[in-house]
Amino acid sequence: MKIVKTIDGKQYLVDTETKTMEEVTVEEEEKETVEEEKEEKVEEEKEDTDEAIQKAAEEVVAGLGLDAIQKQLAELNNKLDKKEVKKDKKTSDLLDLEALMKKDVSEMTAKEKTIGFFQAILQNNKTVLKALSEGTPADGGYLFPDEFRSEIIRDIAEGPYMRREVRVIPMKRDVMNMPSLASKPKVTWTEENAVKSTTTAHFGTLTLTVKKMASILYASDELIEDSTEVDVVQLIISLFSEAIGEEEDRVICQGNGTTQPTGLTTARVAATIQSVACDGNLSFDNILNVMYLLPSKYHKNAKFFVNRANIRELRKLKDGDNRYLWAEPVAAGVPPTIFGHPVIEANDLPESELYFGDMKKAYWLGDRHQMRVKISQDTTQAFQQDETAIRVVERIAGNVILGAALRALITIP
Repeated sequence: MKIVKTIDGKQYLVDTETKTMEEVTVEEEEKETVEEEKEEKVEEEKEDTDEAIQKAAEEVVAGLGLDAIQKQLAELNNKLDKKEVKKDKKTSDLLDLEALMKKDVSEMTAKEKTIGFFQAILQNNKTVLKALSEGTPADGGYLFPDEFRSEIIRDIAEGPYMRREVRVIPMKRDVMNMPSLASKPKVTWTEENAVKSTTTAHFGTLTLTVKKMASILYASDELIEDSTEVDVVQLIISLFSEAIGEEEDRVICQGNGTTQPTGLTTARVAATIQSVACDGNLSFDNILNVMYLLPSKYHKNAKFFVNRANIRELRKLKDGDNRYLWAEPVAAGVPPTIFGHPVIEANDLPESELYFGDMKKAYWLGDRHQMRVKISQDTTQAFQQDETAIRVVERIAGNVILGAALRALITIP
């Protein structure tokens, strides 16, 4: 080992192993200083190089979006963690269903019965289904609790469907017979003590016969997993109410009267509803003709029921003073009018016909107040796509009860 020592102002290089000493010249000292400076410079350059490499690496990461990928991976891991928590929550929800059944059914809220019934459907929990349903039909399945069915019917009644335009009556049996007045008594004038003429009022019979309508929804396993959530149950209710509402519209307008309720067009062909032919294109005069064909006592609540294609033409009609017949709605949710009578869009009516009259007096929709549900995972689609088929059956009847309250304009080109 060599060390430098200063003796009498001179510097000596001492070798501690050999115990020898030699004087260090100025040139050697400067050489050592230069070497030290070189080493320091190399270290500085190395640090600068490391910084440049780090900066370049960061720029590459940013350019490739790797930082975003890392962020997404972190978010994904976070979601997976939450999903595990959510599964635990759902397990507790399923246990809550068991706790729910410890209550008396009469003490349950509408929300508890609705969600509990739907959840029991998807789990095929027959004990809960039997307890919450309104009974078991002879051909199998379960009857919806009133609360569940009421949600579906409320959605239909509040939507743009014909159910809100006709008279809905409850039916306790599958067939309801109602008397109809076929002819009125006649009034005559006679002299004092003369023989009075006798007249008879003749009554006919109109029948409402319940028909069966089915709607099937294929629910994915993912949707079933979320069946404990209120919004998912509401989604199912909305889907069924939309499908049932659209089909009710169709049969009210054009039901065949055999396997379906009797629709307006079927009743019109059978002359239950009187009609007048359109003279040429849809015009001001044709509208007046159909309006004045309707007896005045039904005008107060009369409305036009028209296909959308004809609404376009109605908006163009003008009277003799070149004024448009069409009046825009005066407020949100209020229909437009012609001569003060509301215009209802009914796209299941053919474009060749429109109807005018008091629909609530003319058409009756019989509601059996029962809605049945069945589930299955045995269909081909359900098996192949990991789905559960939910089948809802509604039983309704429909017929034109008072044809005098409605008139039709036909053969519209």
